[in-house]
Amino acid sequence: MKRILYLLTAILLTTGVANAQIDKGSIWYSDFYKIVCSSVSGNSFKFDLGSWGDEDDHFTLTKTGNNAYSIKSNEEYSFLEKITTVEYRVVEGTKLLLFKDAKGNIIYHFERTDDEMWEPQILKGYHAIINGTYVDAKGTKYTINDGEFTTGGKTLHFSIDPERYNFLDMEDGKLYWWVVTTTGINIYKTIEGEYGPEMDALWLKLKNVSPNGRWAFLSTEIVNNNTMWRFPSGLIRLMRNEIYARHGYVFSSADLKAYFSKQPWYKPLNNNASVKLNAIEELNIELLKANETAAREGTDDEEIEEGLQ
Repeated sequence: MKRILYLLTAILLTTGVANAQIDKGSIWYSDFYKIVCSSVSGNSFKFDLGSWGDEDDHFTLTKTGNNAYSIKSNEEYSFLEKITTVEYRVVEGTKLLLFKDAKGNIIYHFERTDDEMWEPQILKGYHAIINGTYVDAKGTKYTINDGEFTTGGKTLHFSIDPERYNFLDMEDGKLYWWVVTTTGINIYKTIEGEYGPEMDALWLKLKNVSPNGRWAFLSTEIVNNNTMWRFPSGLIRLMRNEIYARHGYVFSSADLKAYFSKQPWYKPLNNNASVKLNAIEELNIELLKANETAAREGTDDEEIEEGLQ
């Protein structure tokens, strides 16, 4: 009797997990793109493309395993060309759909959320990238922290428009253009151009001197493509490898070894086998690697990067 009850419980739990993965009406975001599960039929889940297509455009996920789905669209969509499978994964309570190519590389990832929460998540990502302690060439200290720009005891508040992410809109009415570099951040003045504000003269060239590293958030927060795809591959490579460096990973690449050896927080171990990553770090490495590859294929790093220093 106990065995029968156990089996029934297992079946119910398994069915409950499967049904809970994707619900009708659930909203999933990647960058500014939204997909909505419009109908469920057995193990098949129809998604409307929302901002990715017209009203009738959709694709269907069919469950093929515990967390695996095949994908089929009603039309040939360029953004789905490389996608062969979709994986459902829960990381620290966040539900994800990971769109993968034939080699298992993540091409897109969608997070289950709602319309009210997604934009704040994007903005949080941008702030996390530029938050930190900096110095200029004269040694003057600057602190950027979640919309506050502080130097010399004075603080200016600024905002970031998620659709114009590269602008810092200061409370004094001035608009600046920011660019993340391998060593810190460059902030430029702007001028009004034919199609809106344009980058002008360099205002500040700042070096990051944060005592705990530049991207500590990568151990606790899932990155989103909307933040990452805008950066060159070399910079994303540093972000990805900082995750390993925080755990004392010993690098074989000469440039990475030289870069991280200059970081006061870096404490290399004797054995890389003892490096253990948490679930968020493992996922972020997958996501950053995908963005790194995409950036390498789509941009000329030599034109937009300042090399490793």
